[in-house]
Amino acid sequence: MRRGIALLLALIGMSLAAPAQAAPVLVTLPEGSYRAIAPADWDGRKPLPLVVYLHGWREDSAQVLGNEALVAAALGLGMLFVAPDGVDQSWSHVGAPSHKRDDLAFLHAVIADAERRWPIDKRRLFAAGFSVGGSMVWDLACHDAQGIAAFLPFSGDFWTPYPARCETGPVALRHTHAVNDHTFPMEGRTLPIFSGRFHQGELKTSFAILEAADGCAAEPDARAPDGDLDCSRWTRCGGGKELELCLHHGDHQIQPNWLHRSLLWAMQRVAER
Repeated sequence: MRRGIALLLALIGMSLAAPAQAAPVLVTLPEGSYRAIAPADWDGRKPLPLVVYLHGWREDSAQVLGNEALVAAALGLGMLFVAPDGVDQSWSHVGAPSHKRDDLAFLHAVIADAERRWPIDKRRLFAAGFSVGGSMVWDLACHDAQGIAAFLPFSGDFWTPYPARCETGPVALRHTHAVNDHTFPMEGRTLPIFSGRFHQGELKTSFAILEAADGCAAEPDARAPDGDLDCSRWTRCGGGKELELCLHHGDHQIQPNWLHRSLLWAMQRVAER
């Protein structure tokens, strides 16, 4: 525990100053494309933690990397930042209006390709995403979590139909959401632009599915503020995994410091194992 706390404090200290950013790399695979950027001070040899960040609807990897503050949230922790491109600027998760590619397979192909190009620290491999990208992270956590140490979705959870079970078993997941989110409400909603055929899921139901998969209690065993976030924690789950739900009073958005805190949380979960 002391070692984990010491590592966390060191990471916070290292990340106080925004790092210089190297030139991004565009990679085209048979299944699609992604952009990646490493810290400018990386020596070219040291193994890099990896975060795969999934963009929101009507975004792409170029827009994501154009958000320098968001990217710096990962680079400041010495991470390789990878932003894959969804087909037509969206993702094909369960219940999504779009099903143009097997995105679970694509995302694992992106990870495998990044591991061939960079020396990746495979113990510290994380998946994050915003809005529909967050929903894709939930699908990845539930249905194909292999090799990913922690999942960090923002403002997007399961869509209906909800999964009957999560095949990959216990996972570590920290979700961040706005109490008053009007785009993806915590209680879910039916999308009127698709004639009521598609439904964003309820966050409480989504968490209940993961609580069952992780063997957690129905109610969190700890609550604590994290800056402007109010976080509930399930720390006594099966397989040494933990769940965390952090709420804020903004709207449908992601802030760089929220991503930064989620990555610190993920790094701490790895350090304590």
